[in-house]
Amino acid sequence: MYLLTRPLPKLQASVNAFSLAGLSVVGVASTDITAVPDAENDLTHHLLNREKPDAIIVTSVFAARCLLRCIDQAPTRKIATQCPVIAVGSATAELLATAFEQIVIPDTHTSEGILTLSSLKSAKCQHIVIIKGKGGRTALHDTLSEWHKQVYTYNVYCRSELDPPVTSKTFGISELSGIIATSGQLAQQVLNQYRQLGITDKPWLTVSERVADSLRTQGVHDIRVCAGASDRALIEWVKNNWE
Repeated sequence: MYLLTRPLPKLQASVNAFSLAGLSVVGVASTDITAVPDAENDLTHHLLNREKPDAIIVTSVFAARCLLRCIDQAPTRKIATQCPVIAVGSATAELLATAFEQIVIPDTHTSEGILTLSSLKSAKCQHIVIIKGKGGRTALHDTLSEWHKQVYTYNVYCRSELDPPVTSKTFGISELSGIIATSGQLAQQVLNQYRQLGITDKPWLTVSERVADSLRTQGVHDIRVCAGASDRALIEWVKNNWE
């Protein structure tokens, strides 16, 4: 059985996906996600009243849902066919594909992966909108600003820690064959919650070298990295490497 970290709104869907794939998991949600008041209105106002963005960067499924609600209004619908969108991963891209025609996904589904895209470095790409969660990393904004781009960041949702975490079922650490941590924040919260029970001795799978390096400094020695954070990518990796 594997321990799978997900924020609360995605927990049950991910557990179901792994179960359908024949993999036994216990889902652990140490974080809930809620909308930031007025952020969606601010984003809509930007799309309506400023010049058309040269790129919109969407950092999660939750950010994608906010963008789709914004363009669902007739005056902003034109954005759907005119503006290139960069999705951090395949699940985000699949959701955005219901409205946008130009969607780019980096090879590595992280902020660092997004920054390798040549389209962002182009002189023609100057006006960039980032849609993300409040309190998340600022690497995209900081780096693009260093490249002298006009960057507008909208924090459309916020994360709140759940203590104790919500679990899909009861479990013991001895039952776990591995830990699947889908973000740095979730990895840290699970590590803090279960460290004293020996969770650092288990094999870990995460979705970026940055998170893996952080875990290594905290005593986790067996760490692998999957290029994608979607259920499909994680399931494929686990079946190919841990089963």
